[in-house]
Amino acid sequence: MPSEPLPGPGSADVGGDAHHDARHHHPIRDSLRFFGRFLKSPGSVGAVLPSSRFLARELVGPADLGSDDVVVEYGPGTGAITARIAEILPEGARFVGIELEPAFVRKLRARFPRLSFYEGSVVDVARILREHDVDRPRRIVSGLPFASLPAEVQTGVVRATAEVLAEGGEFRTFQYVHAWGLPTARRFRAMMDQHFASFERSRPVLRNVPPAYVLTYRR
Repeated sequence: MPSEPLPGPGSADVGGDAHHDARHHHPIRDSLRFFGRFLKSPGSVGAVLPSSRFLARELVGPADLGSDDVVVEYGPGTGAITARIAEILPEGARFVGIELEPAFVRKLRARFPRLSFYEGSVVDVARILREHDVDRPRRIVSGLPFASLPAEVQTGVVRATAEVLAEGGEFRTFQYVHAWGLPTARRFRAMMDQHFASFERSRPVLRNVPPAYVLTYRR
């Protein structure tokens, strides 16, 4: 259950979150926590280290959001991508983060107290948005390890994403360069091509461990 209600218009105080972020963000400690969760559950965490700020900037996309827009983040982890979203989220815009790991959810709520995080599966994104009276998102940003997910979970996430994304909206995710040719990675891209009108792949983001491509799909 959420620690507090979703913020309404005018409550996305980026400056306030930046202040809390400085007090609650410990990069080395977060990296160790992330690595520990990877060792415990590599299929759900899918990476050894949090994403770099260079990947975060590319993944989140341009700062062209409006005050009535909704941004959803899949698998925010320790908040490496969330921090970039908080930087560009305009006043009045709404944010929903969906995270499976309870320890990460607690960390995120402490680090970003003005943003809303929910413990659960992103397959249930439609229900989560409906229950909390949140409109269709204009942008969905995903840190999920799609190449590591079972086929049935991949299918559920792709279908749920296509169901909730607003017309003209975009879904942004990444795949590691070394995993690009894996059968599970190819399967994910093939499913996405069936549901979305356009696709773009970025140049490799080399200043990340490991290097990654950012994939952008649009309705």
